[in-house]
Amino acid sequence: MTESGLKSVVIDSNQDLSDVSCGICSKIGDGDGLISTACCSHKLCNTCWSEYLEKNFFSVEKNQTAISCPDQSCRAAVGPDTIEKLTVRDQEMYEKYVLKSYRERCLGWKIKQCPAPGCNYNIEFHLASEDEEHSLNIVCLCGHIFCWRCMLESHRPVTCNNASDWLSRDLKKLIGEVDKPSTLSWIETNTKPCPHCFIPVELDDVHQWNQFLTCACSGRFCWKCFQSPEAHGIYGSCFAPEDLSNISCLDLWKASQVSLEQAKSELEAFEESIIKKPSDLKEQDVKVLREGLMLVVQCRQFLKWSCVYDYLHTEYDMAKREYLRFLQENASALVHSFSQGIKEETEAKELTRGKLLSETTNIGNYFYHFIKTLREGLAEVKAKSYDNYGGPYWLCDRCTYGNSWFERACKMCCDPTASNTDELSD
Repeated sequence: MTESGLKSVVIDSNQDLSDVSCGICSKIGDGDGLISTACCSHKLCNTCWSEYLEKNFFSVEKNQTAISCPDQSCRAAVGPDTIEKLTVRDQEMYEKYVLKSYRERCLGWKIKQCPAPGCNYNIEFHLASEDEEHSLNIVCLCGHIFCWRCMLESHRPVTCNNASDWLSRDLKKLIGEVDKPSTLSWIETNTKPCPHCFIPVELDDVHQWNQFLTCACSGRFCWKCFQSPEAHGIYGSCFAPEDLSNISCLDLWKASQVSLEQAKSELEAFEESIIKKPSDLKEQDVKVLREGLMLVVQCRQFLKWSCVYDYLHTEYDMAKREYLRFLQENASALVHSFSQGIKEETEAKELTRGKLLSETTNIGNYFYHFIKTLREGLAEVKAKSYDNYGGPYWLCDRCTYGNSWFERACKMCCDPTASNTDELSD
């Protein structure tokens, strides 16, 4: 108390205690209905105590480590011995305040409350070395996995800034593109921009058997790759690169979110079943099953955020996107098989613990190398290259025009100011 600036007050034995009214609202009551601190005789009713504590606990700008008597002339400390005489609500409020004060004195770094809705767990974290590039993933006892640095849900393999930008900007942008007005949607679906004059040319029924369109400017081009008929050779075959990503990153994100929610529901159902209907499984078996279900949640969450990595890093590199989609598909199949195995083991009368532990290790190792592969930027894949070409530009796979690295979409296909690759390299 001395460190907090509060001093114990000695009660005067000659003090007149006949006044048993509340010191704030002047409500008269018997001695048992009014409460004072252990070090003074200033008595208050329960209502005034509640209002006073709530004001000091949560309304003060500067956090206090101790609360003094409501009487302005008294410096007696309000401690647990006083709080325990108050209502249950006041006692719970006091406990939250003490915990809040302790967290703030730890500078908000060593101890944080789990950000999951309805979770009251507080987590103490001892950081050995801070990694500025990647998140610090924490698994709470409630099953929620979050980043210690930004307090968002775990977002490996992307950084905190990437995750924040995705949620606040990019995701809304993609959803907005999906919800475009019907007129704009029809134009994008049923027209192609002429590579000669950039005027949209409507796709009619003819294009189903004829891949070349004729514009009003007399220019002819392939509606798939935008090249002229001469560029297709003798047989008129289209050299446009195969579309390896018919499914958008947004669709994959939504599908992964559904799988993640299902994994969380299965974990919650398991926890509830253990509490309501204790099974014949041993404690070690329950622990193995719980760890397996939590691993499924972590893997599903990683696969979800790998869609953001896909959006940020492979949009203009089809080779890397194809490889990433292969890894995602393979990982998803492994997790699904592992999840089904856990269900079978849960329903079985006897758990084959060794088999489940082995599968858990295999899944963990696969995702460890998956994360490492993405951290290294999918270095195993050799990016497409063009002979005798260099400079700060990327080449569109569809029309081979050069675009600045600041552009996220090919300007040639939608902007008449785009430049030809040959012109850029001169």
